[in-house]
Amino acid sequence: MYKSFIVFLSLIIWGIGMPMARAQTVEYTLEEILKFSYNNQPLLKQTLLEKDLTDARVRSDLSGWLPQIGLDGDYFRYFEQPVAIFPDFNNPTSGQFQEVRTGVPYNSNLNFFLDQPIFNNQLILAKDQANLRRRETDQQLKIFLIDFKIEVSKAFYEVLLSQEQIRITEEDLQRQERQLRDARSLYEAGITDNIDYKRATITLQNTRSSLYQSRETFEVRMALLRELSGLGIDEPITLAYDLEGMISGAMVDTLEGVDISQRPEIHQIQLQQSLQDMNVSFFKRTYIPQLSAFLNYNIIYQSPFGDQLFDRAYPNSLAGLRLSFPIFQGGKRNHDIRVANLELRQLELAQDNLSLQLQREHQEALSNYKSNLYQMYILEGNNQLAEEIYNTVSLQYEAGIKNFLEVIQAETDLRTSRINYYNAVFRLMGSKLDLLKARGQLEVDIY
Repeated sequence: MYKSFIVFLSLIIWGIGMPMARAQTVEYTLEEILKFSYNNQPLLKQTLLEKDLTDARVRSDLSGWLPQIGLDGDYFRYFEQPVAIFPDFNNPTSGQFQEVRTGVPYNSNLNFFLDQPIFNNQLILAKDQANLRRRETDQQLKIFLIDFKIEVSKAFYEVLLSQEQIRITEEDLQRQERQLRDARSLYEAGITDNIDYKRATITLQNTRSSLYQSRETFEVRMALLRELSGLGIDEPITLAYDLEGMISGAMVDTLEGVDISQRPEIHQIQLQQSLQDMNVSFFKRTYIPQLSAFLNYNIIYQSPFGDQLFDRAYPNSLAGLRLSFPIFQGGKRNHDIRVANLELRQLELAQDNLSLQLQREHQEALSNYKSNLYQMYILEGNNQLAEEIYNTVSLQYEAGIKNFLEVIQAETDLRTSRINYYNAVFRLMGSKLDLLKARGQLEVDIY
């Protein structure tokens, strides 16, 4: 009785646990995968930190405009006091000098200082470049996010393709197992020879091998998608999509021209030119003096006895202006200006080369998209024809008109055409993303 109760309780727990285990499987669409990736992918989160890093660096550079306040202190003891040379005060006209030891053995100083830059060329450059540096980082992040979105999307489509290959192959496997049973029954009944039975066996084994390979490919592609999206390796997921909606959403105007000025790469190099132009201005301003104001407050402690050092203080204070003016630097300013101008010219030529590269990328993306679109329509028609042929041959085989070899061939053609069609659809979706990127129309969020 006790054992029966234990078995019954175990079955109840197992029955409750199975739905819970199944409930853990999460279904993701492409949009949900992308949203999850933006929040969880370590490399993406690492790259997004660059925005905060740039802002912190800019604030650090601009902090030099604020008053610089500090406190210095020291304590020291003379073992031999310094010597000063003075004239003979008792007989000034004698021209004689005398050595006098000055100061006291025990000393301590406390210095409070405040410096306020008024005109500083380096700080002016930091102020002028602050917003441009932030915008440049935004463009870098946008370029990364665009490439990241395309990479994740293509990985998603690759997994979908493997998923469909497995589904199609499993359907074929079920059908071929039924065909094998029928062929064996006919052979055992003496209606046919063993040729059809052996052919059905070979076909079934080949399909099982293909299914095994498809499942292993699925695992590899799923591992890549997990890596790119930041999904846990043990988290069970399934991918969902709407084929009809996907195809209708894949349509793009192929007659539309391209405006490469919309590409973030162009914006980025233009910002780099603006930053470099400010560097040229910076070197041209190096002849201007640096001006700052300062305030010092000193407290001096002196005593011939160490235990009495801090009994009395001798404070002093001063304020003033500090001017630093370069007179001769060996032609460094002119050389720096020339280097900055040459680097600016390099960026201008780099933009010209980038424009040519982006034009070529657009043509490649457009040609690939049109080719994949055309191929998808062709393979869609082939898929419909292959299905019609298979249905007809199957009926003719059952009527004794066609032999089993023709059924196998029609079935192989059907499976190949179905897989090729799905492959064409997913390739079309990937090429659409490439085309939108080439036109500067692929939108991403900047975090």
